[in-house]
Amino acid sequence: MNSDFRNQSETPKLEDAASLTVVAETYYSQGDLAAAVAACRQALELQPDWAAAYVTMGNVQQASGQIEEAMRFYSEAIALNPDFAEAYANLGSMLYKQGHLVEAIVNYQKAIELKPTLAAAYWNLAGALKQQGQFEEAVAYEQKALQLNPHLAQVDFHINLGDKLAREGQLDEAVAAWQRAIAFKPDLPEAYCQIGIVLRHQGNFKEAIPNLQKALEIKPDFIAAHQHLCGILRDTSDLAAARQAVHKYSQICAETDPIMTAIYFVSTYQVSGLNQIAGDRFLELESYLQQNLETASSVEIKSLYANFLFSTPYLRDDLAANSQLYRLIAHKYTNKCIKPNFPQPANYSYQPKAANSKLKIGFLSNHFSRHSVGWCSADIIRELSEITPNLHLYASERIVADDRTQQFESLGKLTFPTTYPNGLANSAEIIDQIQQDELDVLVDLDSLSVPVHADILYQKPAPVCISWLGFDAPYISSENYFLTDWHSHPAGREKYYDEQLIRMPDSFVAVSGFQRYGVDPVALRKSNRIGLDQTVYLCVAPGRKFNRDLVKAQVAILKQVPNSVLIHKALGDAAVFEAAYHQACEAEGVSRHRIKFLPRFATEEEHRIIYLLADVLLDSYPYNGGTHTLEALWFNLPVVTRTGEQFLSRMGYSFLQALGMETGVARSWAEYVDLGVKLGKDGDLRRAIQSHLVQSKDPANLSPLWNPKKFAGDMYAVFAKLCKIG
Repeated sequence: MNSDFRNQSETPKLEDAASLTVVAETYYSQGDLAAAVAACRQALELQPDWAAAYVTMGNVQQASGQIEEAMRFYSEAIALNPDFAEAYANLGSMLYKQGHLVEAIVNYQKAIELKPTLAAAYWNLAGALKQQGQFEEAVAYEQKALQLNPHLAQVDFHINLGDKLAREGQLDEAVAAWQRAIAFKPDLPEAYCQIGIVLRHQGNFKEAIPNLQKALEIKPDFIAAHQHLCGILRDTSDLAAARQAVHKYSQICAETDPIMTAIYFVSTYQVSGLNQIAGDRFLELESYLQQNLETASSVEIKSLYANFLFSTPYLRDDLAANSQLYRLIAHKYTNKCIKPNFPQPANYSYQPKAANSKLKIGFLSNHFSRHSVGWCSADIIRELSEITPNLHLYASERIVADDRTQQFESLGKLTFPTTYPNGLANSAEIIDQIQQDELDVLVDLDSLSVPVHADILYQKPAPVCISWLGFDAPYISSENYFLTDWHSHPAGREKYYDEQLIRMPDSFVAVSGFQRYGVDPVALRKSNRIGLDQTVYLCVAPGRKFNRDLVKAQVAILKQVPNSVLIHKALGDAAVFEAAYHQACEAEGVSRHRIKFLPRFATEEEHRIIYLLADVLLDSYPYNGGTHTLEALWFNLPVVTRTGEQFLSRMGYSFLQALGMETGVARSWAEYVDLGVKLGKDGDLRRAIQSHLVQSKDPANLSPLWNPKKFAGDMYAVFAKLCKIG
């Protein structure tokens, strides 16, 4: 509702209450609320019964989300000046916000009685009457409002036009329409928010942020604006600002929006590296969902599936509890978000495969690029292309193409979807394309973390649908499969999954190696002020994988290994990382100068130089390093990894088992510390491990972990068996 009425009936005079109120209004329009309040107070010191100052104070309170306070100021203005039409109108809008339609209508009518030319009062009265179902009377008031101010209709026209253009994918034109609406009426939070959302999807974060902030300035409890602002700040690594934004979102909206505020809070604090705080909020939301999931909206359930479940393995290594949570939310997602669009899985008819025919295999991902999924899948897909020419790749989201994308395109037909509601592909479009391609096997590379993949897998658009690699299983269908190995999923794990587990013989992944820039290791140490005789530990745990227990264990290792240092290099909040390590160092009596923080680099090839600087990689837990641990092992770096219950806490263990290595696996933090100390003190042991890693790459005796050709052959055999051919 249009609640920002100004009293323009007075002629400002210098150094009086009226002129100070005009100054306050100017500050208010510029968003400087504190200055606006100060000017109003000056006005009231000069003239305590100046009603206009109370209206402006009410407007400021409204902009701050303090509806009750705003109503108090408007009521005070009316008490001082019973003929103040704008005060009645603004009070009506506050009552409207609270759902008190009858009282709102009475106040709008009083405003019109006092000031028959107040167009916005007619317009807002019409809106309130529509809410009560009094449409004919509402139309009459709308017509009167438009007679007084034709621009009111122009605002709605451009707002609606923008919405229509956005639905049609004409985003630049939609932004222009919303901007025209703002030109007619500057206080349109919905328009600013929509512009911010579109700019975010276009990657124009710098311009998106002020539009979202403007929406919140006008409407402090605007949930969508809060969410997109928090998302941009989190994803652009402005993490201190992101935490401030998500705190404000929680403070204002937690009671009305408990699920989404918690999801954004957990995600933001995880990315920052504050997993202890994130974990407390995670448990609160998990408990809340046990009682309230039935009433959650489809939007909330989708976010729980995509974001809340994605957060789980970083915070807790409890296979039974995590599985229970996955099932709870995934089943709700299937029933409430998928089945309404796809009442039942499609029952397609497929022609039986001839024994000598080659399988048609499709890969579904939004990471055919420089991403962990891209690095770990490309070599295997390349080897599969040597076995069958029938490979198809389906992008499920916009991909910023890079050199890795070009490599994927050379391996099979890469299809990009043409429709992007909310920045994502239309699942029906991808399903249709898969059907046209007549696949035998569809392999999902990202799994639970991408809801559109769940929609596609539920429809079972190929005879065999398998999730693999990017995350844990999607918990969508017992007719589908999850590809793994015996190390990450030992016997008996089936009861924790909906999908059928298919285990590869050696490991769940294989790579042919990683490229890095060449450097002189001696010069590298000197440039980082590290002595050639020092033992260098390395941690590359980003914010989501960073926690106090990890830091405490690593500092305990340093304490017991003289002349050792730890390098931390990862994405997250540098101030959080430093504070955590420095606090642990102080507790253990270790010099904080033994922790070195290195910046991230623009490319992976630059990043991988770090493994030449280190002597031992200290892996993360409860979510192990995937690509980073593979990189360290490829560059012959001994690894200490803590293994646990869930798949993502057993990746390091799986890699070492595939390499035939026993040293490096810990089953508790105490063992982790002991192993770290042992590897730090025993140079002969480190050299023996390095020699073993070098030999593992010998073509004559190549380890399965470095043999994507063997992996592809085994994978194809698994697929053929599932398709009942060969």
